[in-house]
Amino acid sequence: MRCLPPLLSTTLVLLLAASAAAQTQPKLTVSPLPPGIEAKAKAKPKQKPPGKPFGLVLTRHLDQAIGIDAQSAALEAQRRAVASRYAQANSFTPGSPFFGGSRQERVKGNVQGYRESELEIGMPIWLPGEREAYELNVTAGVAEIVERLALRRLDVAALVRDAWWTAQRTAKDAAVARDRLATARDIGNDMKRRVELGENAAQDELLARNETLAAETEVAQTDAAAKAARAAYEVLTGGGTPDGTLEAPLPARPLEDHPALRAPIAALGKAQAQMRLIETGFIDNPEIAVFGRNEQGTDPAAEDPIRSHNNTVGVRFRIPLPTPGRNIPRIAEAQAEFDRANAEFGRAQRYVAAEINAARAAVAAARRADGLSAKRLAVASEQFDLARRSFRLGEINAFDLYRVRQLQLDAQRARASAAIDLGVALSRLNQAFGYAPTL
Repeated sequence: MRCLPPLLSTTLVLLLAASAAAQTQPKLTVSPLPPGIEAKAKAKPKQKPPGKPFGLVLTRHLDQAIGIDAQSAALEAQRRAVASRYAQANSFTPGSPFFGGSRQERVKGNVQGYRESELEIGMPIWLPGEREAYELNVTAGVAEIVERLALRRLDVAALVRDAWWTAQRTAKDAAVARDRLATARDIGNDMKRRVELGENAAQDELLARNETLAAETEVAQTDAAAKAARAAYEVLTGGGTPDGTLEAPLPARPLEDHPALRAPIAALGKAQAQMRLIETGFIDNPEIAVFGRNEQGTDPAAEDPIRSHNNTVGVRFRIPLPTPGRNIPRIAEAQAEFDRANAEFGRAQRYVAAEINAARAAVAAARRADGLSAKRLAVASEQFDLARRSFRLGEINAFDLYRVRQLQLDAQRARASAAIDLGVALSRLNQAFGYAPTL
């Protein structure tokens, strides 16, 4: 045992070195992102103070909808998972250091009591340029998910916009129905008085009662539809109510800023980074290790047998060799991903351009229809006022009065529908430009 301390000293040094290396390794937490990517990932539109529920509320409602959107939560979790790979990119070694050893004793032979003890500590090492390529690959992966989050935000904005305008349309329909009921009751009261005075026949009162009942039925139906639309909006936005002002028309912007194009562009960057990583990592990571060996034994053939020992310290390394079976499939997969992303980018370009053209045409048509419906309602309202005066003077009968009233009701419904259609067209134009609602 007198020859053991040198080996123990060597082993102790190796163990202390391994312990120090383990303590200095970064903890498994999400590393800070690069400044540009971090700004994109954390940038959030300003929210309106909760104490002011009216105004441009769609931004706040969109944030609420994103907060409960399962796909957005999954993408955010995926972003954190990819960003956690910065811990490996910042590590001194691409893998985990290792510690090993062996112990053997010779049971037969000309050397008595032969024992051999060996301890080893080592680690894999980065290939030239592989660490930088790996970090770029992680950055490109985070950037792709950030752009996919922006695209998902735009998709949720489309759902919120559609739900908003559905609620506004049903509210307009309910308002027209209530106006119909108020007018029907007013005419009905006047008709009842005229029948009691003998100025009109009893069937005119029945006509008025029929119109009032029809108006009451429409009010019940439209109120139910309005409540259902508001409830659907609240479910989508996590409690937001479709009250206030939606958004203003926004100007066109360069196509390359559209989220539907930024996402495939980021995917192209990710595919290129993956190809670079495969080129630099053409073999598995080499390994290097330091070992210490102690040998003990007694040679009985000597005249004066003495106990001998040998201490050995050395270095081992292992370098894998590149093979086509390893590299060709990886290169092919990276090239396939690049081709897929490139095709997706071309499709997105065509789709965005067509959507913008269609949205612009829809806005032009909606503006014209809105102006015409306003003129029609003005004419119908004037016609109805004249018809009421003529009815009081006995110039027309009740049937003609209600026919003119029906024309005004149709004009009111058309005016309300045209106003909503114009708002929908403007929102869809903003959507086509790639704008999520902002203050």
